[in-house]
Amino acid sequence: MTEALGTESIVVTKTDSVATIWLNRPDKRNAMSHEMWTALAEHCHSLAKDHDVRVLVVRGVGGHFCAGADIGGFSGGMSDEYQAQNREAEEALAAFPRPTIAFITGS
Repeated sequence: MTEALGTESIVVTKTDSVATIWLNRPDKRNAMSHEMWTALAEHCHSLAKDHDVRVLVVRGVGGHFCAGADIGGFSGGMSDEYQAQNREAEEALAAFPRPTIAFITGS
């Protein structure tokens, strides 16, 4: 997938029993904003409750997986909130109850 999937920075698609979470900021090499960490946690929790989902794939749009944190979004006093949301998303992903695949592209 080389083009953005609409305007949402995180997009979820489901095909049969496979759910895919797309990091959808190709113009920023899918760098994770605060909003993306929030959405990632929410989607992981929601998909964990969906018993039709047998596998979760996380991948990036635009030939890149993820450039890391979008530090351009940091503002005064936000780093603690950002870290807390980052931690929640990482824990939700790590605790996902079914196989999880990171589909990594790029160099």
